[in-house]
Amino acid sequence: MSQSKLGLAILWHQHQPYYKSSTGIYQMPWVRFHSTKDYLDLLLVLKEFPQIKQNFNLVPSLLAQIQDYAENGTTDLVWDLTEKPADKLTPEEKKKILNNFFIININNMVKPYPRYYELYLKLKNFIKDESVDRHYQAFSTEEYRDLQVWYNLSWVGIESRRKAEITKLFKKGRMFTEADKKSLLKEIRQIVGKIIPVFKEMWDDDQIELSTSPFYHPILPLLCNSDVGRESAPGIPLPQQPFVHPEDAETQIDRGLAYFEKLFGRKPVGMWPSEGSVSLEALEIIARQGLQWAATDEGILANTLRDKFSQTRIYQPYLLSTAKNSIHLFFRDHYLSDAIGFVYSNWPYEQAVADLLGRLHAIRKLLIDQQGEDSLSRFVVPIILDGENCWEYYEEDGKLFLRHLYKTLAENELIETVTFNQVLRRNKKPDKLTTIFPGSWINSNFNIWIGSEEDNRSWDILSQTRQFLLNQQSEGIHAEEVIQQAWEKIFIAEGSDWNWWYGEEHSSANDMEFDSLYREHLMEIYRLLNHEIPPILYQTIKRRHYDHFQSYKPKNFITPVLDGRSSHFYEWVGAAIYDIAKTPQSSMHQVTRILDKLYVGFNAKSLFLRLDFLTKPDPLIEFVLAIKRPRPITVVLSPLRGVIEKFELEEEIQKRNSLEPTYKIDRLLELGISFKDLKLKSGEVLGFQLLAKLNGKPLEEFPRMNLIELDVPSQEFDLIEWSV
Repeated sequence: MSQSKLGLAILWHQHQPYYKSSTGIYQMPWVRFHSTKDYLDLLLVLKEFPQIKQNFNLVPSLLAQIQDYAENGTTDLVWDLTEKPADKLTPEEKKKILNNFFIININNMVKPYPRYYELYLKLKNFIKDESVDRHYQAFSTEEYRDLQVWYNLSWVGIESRRKAEITKLFKKGRMFTEADKKSLLKEIRQIVGKIIPVFKEMWDDDQIELSTSPFYHPILPLLCNSDVGRESAPGIPLPQQPFVHPEDAETQIDRGLAYFEKLFGRKPVGMWPSEGSVSLEALEIIARQGLQWAATDEGILANTLRDKFSQTRIYQPYLLSTAKNSIHLFFRDHYLSDAIGFVYSNWPYEQAVADLLGRLHAIRKLLIDQQGEDSLSRFVVPIILDGENCWEYYEEDGKLFLRHLYKTLAENELIETVTFNQVLRRNKKPDKLTTIFPGSWINSNFNIWIGSEEDNRSWDILSQTRQFLLNQQSEGIHAEEVIQQAWEKIFIAEGSDWNWWYGEEHSSANDMEFDSLYREHLMEIYRLLNHEIPPILYQTIKRRHYDHFQSYKPKNFITPVLDGRSSHFYEWVGAAIYDIAKTPQSSMHQVTRILDKLYVGFNAKSLFLRLDFLTKPDPLIEFVLAIKRPRPITVVLSPLRGVIEKFELEEEIQKRNSLEPTYKIDRLLELGISFKDLKLKSGEVLGFQLLAKLNGKPLEEFPRMNLIELDVPSQEFDLIEWSV
């Protein structure tokens, strides 16, 4: 058997937007929380395996905030609400605590701790019939103090919990004192303070390679020319005022590299452009700044090579050469990256690692079969993903998975972990590119950040404010220090995160906080320059919360032909239609998706579902109807086995029954299930979720946090409700 090793380059991208407001306090605690839970812990686990090489991409705006917490005693709103003695809390502060101290993964970060879960249940269940204004009165001073401690304590990472003072608090569990709180906050500050020194130590020891992004994480191609959005997505609406400022893109990179060098004693040689966003102009600017490599998604290479593309083409570096300069490019395997980011968290960690290694071995064999063993040193599998948000969905914050992965890789004779710089030193004659398709790691376009009404409005406001600043600067009446402070606010507002939350694609509990903070940065420019703030900046850009899922009702009876095809126009007219591909997501964005639209309809006897696909589903994928109302029932459709099975708890025994296989999957999936088989009666409310699973593990779930609900119809429904 061949013993040549295939290189595996894993890059953990670590990034948070700039949360500090004009008050000098961070409006949201996510930099601090991820610092105590993820950043240091990832390094501590990796240090146990010195033979494992990893790559970390650190955004300067994140590093600046970490440094600020560690060295300057800066706080955030949650810190301030925690630090205040519980017996001195005002009614308004108590309401803020109840509204904010459960913004967390309940299953993994609340339920395991009896006291924290007890407080959660009290808020959600015991006092649910009370008015919101009375909730705060139902909690005692002791309960508020325990909640102050637990919200911060739960965000301390598994490795950092080994510290004696932290361990003591976990063991105590309840009836915390003000001294306990002070001790916790002191330990938190110390944890944050270790992050940058440990990164530097491990980079100096050559176990990791550090790369960076532009300072405030802007989408570089859109800074260079916002019209590039239409190159990758023809026909999308664009802002009224084109944003064409490549000089800002260069400044964001230059300042980021200078800060990095000051912090670590040297500049990085690589860059993960914000959100993997590239264009020819942006890459020429990156190369001009002296960077040797950049990375993006495999979809960019596929769109660049078009009919010359094959999957194995992503497993090597390329040299992009233009008339101006050249730079090496890596293209991430987005299936493997998504598997770690979104899928493996639902699997037993041993099975997840076995699946990942099995896929890597299959890639290695394919490369040898196509290119020969002697060429294996040219190749590398790039896995690039968010290094912070995914871990709260894993058992024990991902540490079981990571340790088993590193141990398995350390013992593997066919796979070796490498840094990107290592790959370039080995590969002296990479294949060349002369152009690049513009886009990001999400669907190979920029539609997350431009094109929607909210996105375009934010770009227009940014353009207007930037022009105002230029006009004021040209008048020469303001001190240079004030002008530079104003430019800093422009650069902050150019960050990608504000537009991440605008539009319908993403939502969080902090939508309006992001909106407010974005506009505040722009308002501050007018304040600094002693000008009246334009009224438009007082108007929210975010029009609504998109995290409120809306369940639609079918309008009339349908009787579709279940043939897996769209037989005729009127077949599904009257059904409720859900656009799954455009459904708001959480802070993470999953690329590997198969579900496009869901149609939900019925007649007096049966429920009908139709699934349209983004891509042809794997034959092994099964579809699950998870019914929650009026009673738990699970219906599993297995196309490969040609069966539909119903699972229902009867007298504490899980009963399995086969249903008539009334479905067809071809270009789409059409399915019918009789209400009789589900034991549903007219007038009952049916509430369910739809899942796609592969090998027993969930791939997609819709809706994620709510139910699709409908009233089981009577025979007379079609006489009352009808449409054409």
